[in-house]
Amino acid sequence: MSLPFVLIDFENVQPRVLDRLRPGAIRVKVFLGQHQSKLALELVQRLQAFGNDAEYIQIEGSGPDAVDFHIAFYIGQLAAKEPKASFAIVSKDKGFDPLIRHLARLGIQCRRLPELPELTVAGPAQTVAPAAPVRPKAAKPAEKPAPRVAAKAAAIKPGTASSTRARAKAVVEHLRKSTKPAKLSTLRSSIKAWFKPALDEKEVEAILQSLQGSKKVTISGTKVLYSLG
Repeated sequence: MSLPFVLIDFENVQPRVLDRLRPGAIRVKVFLGQHQSKLALELVQRLQAFGNDAEYIQIEGSGPDAVDFHIAFYIGQLAAKEPKASFAIVSKDKGFDPLIRHLARLGIQCRRLPELPELTVAGPAQTVAPAAPVRPKAAKPAEKPAPRVAAKAAAIKPGTASSTRARAKAVVEHLRKSTKPAKLSTLRSSIKAWFKPALDEKEVEAILQSLQGSKKVTISGTKVLYSLG
């Protein structure tokens, strides 16, 4: 099984700690600008737990988008070596988005996230999960879960959508007839449940990439915007 890659544009986003990334579940590459010679101790200590799965890459030379070009190069190099690998770019730079759409058309799973705490990485059973919350003794009762979005439209029948593109088209039609989830986590669980039998995480991620590539869905952090036509 190929572990997902997290590529951090450290010129753009400087997380002080990586407590939401789990050693053994992902591989981390931190891209540093030419003049970024000092790192926070917490960051260095956390990356040590990843062993060979973590790497610092300091570029030589400076210029507009210098780090971005290096990240794009490494994605291409790694995708060639591991065709089934998935990638997450941690950066607020929207200049990565055309590259990500192109990668989706090539069947390469890649996404951009502006902040590390909101990160989830595509791949079977591979997620970068937040640390378990510590609940106080006098915690308020948990809110009732939101009703399932799928309840307002019939499930997608088996055999009606076998390929990723066909599934994405079926999801668009489904969304037009039902309440559109505002959160990415809700959209994921809804897509998974709409198909019978239910899809696995890799299939759901492929559908999301296809929806983003066709600009039907725009994902910004944990929020989802729609342009279904």
